[in-house]
Amino acid sequence: MASTINNDASSIVYRPLEKHAYQQALDLRYSTFGYLDRVTTGYYERSFSSEASPQYQIDDTLGAFHDGKLVSTVHIRRFTFRLRNDNQEHLCAFISNVATVEEYRKRGYSRHLLRMALDKMEKGGEFDMTLLEALVPTHYSVLGWEQVPNPALVSVEWKDLKPASDNVEWRTAADMLWSDGQLLLEIYSNKPRAYQFDRSPFTMFQHWAGYYWQRDEAIICVLGGKEQGYVVIKKPNHPNDVSVTEWRAPNINVEKKLFQLAADEIRRRHPETKLVRFHGVPQHLTLDELQNWAGVVNVEKNDCIMLRNIRLPKETFEDMKTAFHTGKTIWWQCDYF
Repeated sequence: MASTINNDASSIVYRPLEKHAYQQALDLRYSTFGYLDRVTTGYYERSFSSEASPQYQIDDTLGAFHDGKLVSTVHIRRFTFRLRNDNQEHLCAFISNVATVEEYRKRGYSRHLLRMALDKMEKGGEFDMTLLEALVPTHYSVLGWEQVPNPALVSVEWKDLKPASDNVEWRTAADMLWSDGQLLLEIYSNKPRAYQFDRSPFTMFQHWAGYYWQRDEAIICVLGGKEQGYVVIKKPNHPNDVSVTEWRAPNINVEKKLFQLAADEIRRRHPETKLVRFHGVPQHLTLDELQNWAGVVNVEKNDCIMLRNIRLPKETFEDMKTAFHTGKTIWWQCDYF
């Protein structure tokens, strides 16, 4: 339902966006976050795509209008996550693209839209929690979001780097996705972390994983049989940007094997390197175990993640916060596109 307030003798109308206003929303986002244009062509358009956002509903983008002009937006992206301990699906609202036209900022428009979003979540009975990434946490903390700093980049001064084995196959991740994408989705889904965010249906996995993997020139190694798992290296030919960006393993031994294969491949391509970077903490290894096995570990924190409970049991929500704090639950790039 739309609401109206007066501000500087002008009428501001708050309401969900209809399809004919999508282009205004896109124009606003690109003007606000234009730095993304160089690497994310079509990025915001995908927010309304049935393939990339299969659960998107018509009123999931909220806007503030001044004399028919869209001046502020808040976008809700719907993600399903599954708790390992109860195997039930829960709906998470990822708040994104909070943007306001420059001359309309600091008037409370986006905060009003955030309150509308919370009202939608709390009264609709669908959403269980909400998550966002914030560069200005105080803008959201007054509305109940909590900062949950989590390990973002784990760097290992690898002590046992050696040339990769000749019988290990590394393929471009984009090619692997198109030829064996369903297998990758199955491995991702069947080898979950403590709180697994769902990439289903396959079209969503294919669309977003393929987008990021192609952009990052990523390569992938897949293990079959009982060792079934995969590991992805981002920017393999760029010594300053190369990193292990994603992996899935059924147990600690397979995780070690995948890590060693990735470290060896990085060293093969960059013989002078001694540092191997991982996006996130191991799936099965503890950081102490990783350090004892591989080498000195350094951890960089991400202070931008914020969570807010909607209707999860308090104990469950506290467990989830702990999982984020420790890095056992993370958002991969192509989970939140």
